[in-house]
Formats: sequence, C-alpha cells, structure tokens
Amino acid sequence: MIHLKMNKPSPKSLYIHIPFCAHICKYCDFTKLIYNEEFAKKYVDVLLYELDSYHIGKVDTIYVGGGTPTSLKDSDLKRILLALKPHLNDGGEFTVEANVENLDANKLDIFKECGVNRISIGVESTSDKMLQSINRHHTFKDAVSVVSLTKEKGFDNINVDLIYGLPGQSLEDLKTDLDNILSLDVPHISIYSLIVEKGSMFFNMGIKEQDENTSREFYELIVSKLREAGYERYEISNFAKNKRYSRHNLTYWKDEEYYGLGLGASGYLNKVRYKNTSSLKKYLAKEFIDTKEEVTPTSEMEDYLLTNLRLEKGFKKEDFKKRFGVDFEMKFKEVITSLNKNSLFSISKDSIMLSDEGLILLDFVLVKLYEYC
Repeated sequence: MIHLKMNKPSPKSLYIHIPFCAHICKYCDFTKLIYNEEFAKKYVDVLLYELDSYHIGKVDTIYVGGGTPTSLKDSDLKRILLALKPHLNDGGEFTVEANVENLDANKLDIFKECGVNRISIGVESTSDKMLQSINRHHTFKDAVSVVSLTKEKGFDNINVDLIYGLPGQSLEDLKTDLDNILSLDVPHISIYSLIVEKGSMFFNMGIKEQDENTSREFYELIVSKLREAGYERYEISNFAKNKRYSRHNLTYWKDEEYYGLGLGASGYLNKVRYKNTSSLKKYLAKEFIDTKEEVTPTSEMEDYLLTNLRLEKGFKKEDFKKRFGVDFEMKFKEVITSLNKNSLFSISKDSIMLSDEGLILLDFVLVKLYEYC
C-alpha cells in the first residue's frame, strides 16, 4: 500500500468518496460505478481499512460525496458514518450528499444517529423535462417532498445543487428554475454552469457548452435573483443565507490541506497533492494512491490564487505575505494596475478581492497573475 507521511499539524478536513450510483447522469465525469451490492460491501470494508490506515484524529469537517452515497444500502451507509463520527470535533460540520430518489426517512434517521448535520441534495433542475433529458430519476415534486422531509427530521443546514446552461435551456427556463429553487427555502444553494467533460455522456453525444455571452447573461441573472432573495454569494458558484457557508468546501477554496479517501478521491497532505486510483480492482486490492505531485513554490502560489480569488471576500493581505513571504501588491503591481483599468480588482485596506466583473473574468485575471508567480 502506497502511503503519505502526515503533516504536523494534521489537516482539519476529511473527504470520503462513494463511487456508486443507481444510474449515470449525462453530464457526470466523476469516478462512478453502477451500484452492485456485492462490490459495494467489499468497497465499504476496504474504505474503512483505508480510513484506519491514516490514523486520523479529530477534524472540523467531514464530507461524504460521490457518486451517490445514498445509493448504498442503509446498513453499509451506517457502517461508514458510524466509523466517521468519532473523528468529528465538537461543533464540526458533517455533510452527506444525497440524491432525491434515494433519500428517505430511514436514511435521514441514520444521519441523525451518526452525527450528520448537513445534507447536500442534488436537485440539478426543476424542469421535469430537463431532468429526464439529463437522466435524473426524480421530478421537482419529488425534490419538494424530500426537502420538506429533511426539514421535518430536524435538519436545518441544507444545500441544494442546480445546474444551468443545460442543452435547450432558455433564460426564461432559468428564471423558473430560480423561482422554484428559492421556494424550497434552504440556507445554501450551489449553482454550477454545465461543463462538458471528456468521458461524460454529453461529451460523447457532441453536446456543447453555452457560449460566453449567453453564459454571462445567465450568471448575472443568477447573482441578481439570489442577492435580491437575501443570499450572499460568498464563492463564485455558492450562495448562503445567514453565513451558512460550506465550511468543508472553504478548506478547498482557501487552499488548505485535507484528507481524501475512497476510489478516485483527491487529497492534499504535507505539500503533496495525491489522487487515489480510479480502478476498483486496484482499490479493493488496497492499492490506494495512484499519483502524487509535490507542490512547488510557484504551483502553490498559483493554486492559492486559483482558489482564494473565487471567494467574494478574496484573501487577507497578511495571510498571503505570511504564506509566501512577499507583499501581494508589490509582487503583482503591474498586473493590478493593468487590470484595474477595467476595475477588475476591489482592494481594501486588509484584503485582496475581485469585483463582480473580475469574478466573471476570473480565468483571464489568473492568466495575467500567473505570468508573475
């Protein structure tokens, strides 16, 4: 078994990947497998072995993603969650991803018993026709029922996912989606543009992403509608009420280290980024880590800018200087001057952040900054 030396202090976030799905969505390129009870049971056995092998102490956030964690049998899901529960600090955040069609009262009871306190539900669209076209097996009515049941079971930290830019979607369709999503009255909404990745069904079908101008129009509508409804955009694709941010995902967006366990999972430990194997055969043979990449000073700075500039509040000048030993405004003086002709930065006394326009043009901003890293 390939392993990594632990960092001191240890990371405070833990990601667990469950690759099984009841069906495959047309846009998905994550590591996934059609659910098979025999393989799932073996997988859980090995996953718990991998968890033990890291000798993880207490963490502040645990995130169980996929795939579809709720596609597992109740007994297998419970085994995983009970094994994770002792690793969560008091007051920690424990998230599980769920699909509408297989999140039920029994699973929600298991979540409660095992200390899960945040649920992320894959709604993806509120149009039944659109849901069918992307191979989702639920209706919006089902989603309304599941969100209502989740609240009834005592969960108040709920996220719902929505995808925009799906094939054939109009601006009016998006307006309807947003109105419907807002009617669910949850504290956190994640809204992602469709990205057609190699390996997805959409890629093989020749589906194209939205053009830049249309995507911009859609995104500006999303930001406007959600802000009007009282949501804060704290990250490019994530909106929260009452500061109910995803604490786990902030680990990634602040470029902090974390454990990644499970088939195809990525992690970041001791200045090494690693990726687990995507081969179930290798994983079940306990051959976990597939690739490792040591972070260089240049790549670390690039990664930091890539993640932190996605945040509405950017990063603290003091934090950047402490981590890299240089003053951001001095190092990137020429870039800032050039980009601020179009008001892309919004720099305060303490922080570096992008303006609304800068966030829309984030890729362009990063290309310019990387020239000086």
